[in-house]
Amino acid sequence: MRHERGAERLVARDVEQRQALGAVLTKGGTAIVGPVGVGKTALLCAVAGRLDAARFDVVWTVATRASRQVPFGAFHGLLGGARDRLDETRAYGALHTELARRSGRRTPVLVIDDVHHLDDRCAALALGLAAEGRAKLMVAARGEPGAAMSDAVVALWKDGYLERLDVAQLGLAGTARLLHALVEGEVARGTVDLLHRWTGGNPLLLTQLVRHARASGRLGADGGLWWWRGPRTVPPGLAEVFDHELDGLTSGEQDALAAIALGEPLALPSVEAVACDAVEALEERGLVRTTDGGGQILVRLASPLLAAAVHRKLPRLRRRRIAAALLAADTCPAPDPVVRARWQLEADGPVDTALLIRAAEAARGHDPELACRLARRALPGSSAAAVVLARALVESGDGAQARQVLERAGAEAATVSARLRAGIALAAHVCWVERDPAAAAADLAALGSRASSPAARGAVEGVRALVLLGGGRTSAALEAAERVLRTTVRGPGVAPARLARSVGLVLSGRTRDAVALAEATAADVDSPGELRELALALGCYAQVWGGGAGPALGEAGGGGADPVPGQGRDGAAAPGSGRLGVGGASPFLGVPSASHPASAFLDGLRYWALGDQQEAVARLREAVLRHSGGTRLLRTEATCRLAVCLAEAGRGEDAERALAACPPDAVGLVPGQEQWARAAVAAARGDVPAATAGLRAAAGTARREGCWAVAAECLTYAAWLAPAGPPTDLLDQLALAAGHIDAPRLLAGARAAFALARGSGTELLEHAVRLDGLGMRAPAWRLAERAVVVLRAHGRRHGDAVVLATRLRGGQGASAPPVRLDVLTARELEIASLAAAGLADRAISDRLDVSVRTVESHLARVYRKLGVRSRRDLPSVLRA
Repeated sequence: MRHERGAERLVARDVEQRQALGAVLTKGGTAIVGPVGVGKTALLCAVAGRLDAARFDVVWTVATRASRQVPFGAFHGLLGGARDRLDETRAYGALHTELARRSGRRTPVLVIDDVHHLDDRCAALALGLAAEGRAKLMVAARGEPGAAMSDAVVALWKDGYLERLDVAQLGLAGTARLLHALVEGEVARGTVDLLHRWTGGNPLLLTQLVRHARASGRLGADGGLWWWRGPRTVPPGLAEVFDHELDGLTSGEQDALAAIALGEPLALPSVEAVACDAVEALEERGLVRTTDGGGQILVRLASPLLAAAVHRKLPRLRRRRIAAALLAADTCPAPDPVVRARWQLEADGPVDTALLIRAAEAARGHDPELACRLARRALPGSSAAAVVLARALVESGDGAQARQVLERAGAEAATVSARLRAGIALAAHVCWVERDPAAAAADLAALGSRASSPAARGAVEGVRALVLLGGGRTSAALEAAERVLRTTVRGPGVAPARLARSVGLVLSGRTRDAVALAEATAADVDSPGELRELALALGCYAQVWGGGAGPALGEAGGGGADPVPGQGRDGAAAPGSGRLGVGGASPFLGVPSASHPASAFLDGLRYWALGDQQEAVARLREAVLRHSGGTRLLRTEATCRLAVCLAEAGRGEDAERALAACPPDAVGLVPGQEQWARAAVAAARGDVPAATAGLRAAAGTARREGCWAVAAECLTYAAWLAPAGPPTDLLDQLALAAGHIDAPRLLAGARAAFALARGSGTELLEHAVRLDGLGMRAPAWRLAERAVVVLRAHGRRHGDAVVLATRLRGGQGASAPPVRLDVLTARELEIASLAAAGLADRAISDRLDVSVRTVESHLARVYRKLGVRSRRDLPSVLRA
């Protein structure tokens, strides 16, 4: 029979297709082995669809559990009604005869899906066909540990009759490609990460989840990107799959599974306190997995989606009973506060108000709905819950109700401290949510004047420092922060004051001092959200500018400093590396998860620093959309940096549209950034005078606030625009700014501007090498190109410049894209595979019954399509 799925388009399996097709064309066939849902059947279909129908006759059959109970049941369509009267010898002859009759002069290809379900007699027939070699075989088998199958099936690949191809779950890149194909559009990186984590990269789960999410509105497009909205759900089709796996569980096993779903990962003693001796049985069934962590055994569900399926079937009373049992279990260490707080909600008994408040603050960024539930439950026991509830409401998109909650909390406050807390939170709301830092600063100044104690004044002044920073008033923010730190040793105002001073130091170019202070502050910024995002913003800018000290500005040459310890050759931690290293100090801030609002902005800045404009634009576009709701702390930064990146890429109109679609507002940490963005747009239009004037104005705005790092960056940008070299007065301003900073990237860029003015070819080349070493590839390329012209008559140095310029021009050393399967025809791939195996042209012609000239012409086309020079290159290319 013909399989109807052959027309489906397989995504992200190019290498596997190439290997499987090569095995069928040049060997006895292939055995595709992998877990459920990885796309084994789709891969069989894709390979079968690539076979030339004039040369191969493809016959399909599918083995099932039911077919094992019927004599030769899997080959029912080939043996007909007489199969009940056949023994194995006659059945083999009948099978061979039927395949020969169907194929005629073509080569028969027998495809057996789910070959692990073959009974011993059918497996023996399949093994006989493979051993005799009169038919090609393509089989797919489930590859989970402990999957039972006939010895004859295992012998298909163990004895070398078929080439085994193990197919794994998709990686993150494969998941992104599949999602792009499913929605026919670009998917936000955070959504890709989220769905990859939920499904483990399983194509079946991904496909079902995306189709259900699109129909239910969980997955939708916004601003040209597809986003996941709301909690994870289980599509009906997958629910049936999971329901089948959950059938037959004992009551104890159901309790254990429910306990894990309510709090995974759980320590084994916690699960056993609910249901003793059930985990082992669940692990044998593949429903849970255990790992070692912190000196104990942790238990998780086999799939995150299984947790949603268990929740869906969990009755209210069972949920309540199990949550109460988990709370009563005296286990060490204690579970995560969010998990324990959820148990308290589920148990519907007495609650720990302080725990609920901590959990609500921790959950509001990734699950604002849960944070609202926790905060509302804690509100009767503590007025402090009102602040957390308001923040959670903001994250869920209800800023108006959040303001009402804070105003009511202030009006109903029974103590001076509660009234002060509500007033500070309301002022912060006015700044970050309502985007009015001037009004917020005024409110805080009035509030501070009424404060009756130094601690209360410190609490107000610390938040006021952050609000001033958010309004672009860096100098005033630093003064306020330093005033708090001089007069207050501990209290709620110390953390925001330290953080405000850290960010101010970064903007002023004193990155080493900023990092030292931020490391001392890191332990204090784990709860208030605006502090956490500001800390991440600090890490972003310190990361981009590099930290640490460099050679003096006026030094000729570019030997330069070594890359920052802990970073790569490019002077920046690779995107996704998980840590930030700055100025040789130990890493101090963890990179946020993909779901964190600041993560896209951070990644965009990193890619921009590495010279990867395309990826930087993609990530910054996502950052702009992420900051369209919630506190929107980095909204202006994301918009302006996106416009700069688009303009640098020559997409001036796109940059203008980005600024118009999400215009910068009153909240912005970086003084002069909107002027810089609009200057970059002018430069993209070719209006260099307007661009230079805008950059000078931006530098002046930054300089008035003491933000020397920003001023140096703007002036360096302007210096590169001057066609005849930067003017003297601009270089004087740049030298003044550079004298205040210690960041290697900024200093390297400034020195490059001076090298352009001096015009020495050797110096240009040395600076290009240094910039390349710091990851500043775009300016390095421009310097190298200039050096090529200046050093034209200088022998070896000219050759060095040409080599560097050529490498940087050709994609900055990016690796070549993988060869796609559809580049070659089936015949070309067959000949290429035989040539890669070492066969000479004459041997290939004899095997395929074609002329040597035909083989040569096919190989010539193969070399051209794959970009190789000879058959010696084919093995590595075909294995790629």
